Amino acid sequence: MSSPSPGPQRVGRRRAHWAALAVVVGLVVGGCAGDDGAAPPTTPVPTTSTTTTTSPPSTTTTITPDPARKVLILGDSGMVDASPALDAMFRATGAEVLNAAVPGFGLTRLGVRGDPSPFRSMWTQLVAEEQPDLSVVMLGVWDGDFVTTNGSAAYADLVDEAMAILTAAGGRVLLISPPPGPEGDEHNTDVAFEVVAATYPGQVFYLDIEAAELGPDGGYPSSYVALDGSVVRLRKADGWHFCPEGAERLATEVNRLAVVHGLTVPATGWEDGAWRGSDLYDEPACLG
Repeated sequence: MSSPSPGPQRVGRRRAHWAALAVVVGLVVGGCAGDDGAAPPTTPVPTTSTTTTTSPPSTTTTITPDPARKVLILGDSGMVDASPALDAMFRATGAEVLNAAVPGFGLTRLGVRGDPSPFRSMWTQLVAEEQPDLSVVMLGVWDGDFVTTNGSAAYADLVDEAMAILTAAGGRVLLISPPPGPEGDEHNTDVAFEVVAATYPGQVFYLDIEAAELGPDGGYPSSYVALDGSVVRLRKADGWHFCPEGAERLATEVNRLAVVHGLTVPATGWEDGAWRGSDLYDEPACLG
């Protein structure tokens, strides 16, 4: 997908517009994860639920690469924390990146106050104005209660609506599984993500990224001591939000799988960039 390069004034107005929108949404969210340090709610999959599994793709592909030139980042506070690493990784491939992730963002509600989600209007406008080649989406934890009450099929309808918006102009989507909690919490939104992605062959790709956050003993620790005695800090104090190392692992896995699907090229040299000094990581759990 290609589009004319916007002039400097249009870029400035556009960035100001989305910055203002993020502020408005942030005020609506009020008290969601990322604002007070609390982990978002998780809803375990009931033991009677039907779940599906997908084997991870191989690291090779015969797909003709069509690297994204403009990447849109969408999601909740988990994606906010992952976005510095994803931004750096995709920029290392030569892509332009727009970050529109918002704390507490779900398809069914915004944060703990439960205000209606603006995904229909917000994402429709973003796609129309930005024409992204690739949207990278990670959400779901705020929608767990909706799935528990209404079922996976009802949630799949919403996911399908969201994917239709993001692919309307020909763009593709990487739909990332919600990150695991400290106890490896399952999320009852994953089934809908995987099922809907399968109905958009060549356009929407579901990525299970849980393995990227595994500790040496197989769990999902906030931190652990490596063999050389150094402390590896993956998550913040709530055990869910990311520190730089956890964000780097997620972005590395996203790059690997996006290359498999022909959506980007291998990214190198970004891992130790200035992004690690983001204010998002300025808290004791990440700093030691």
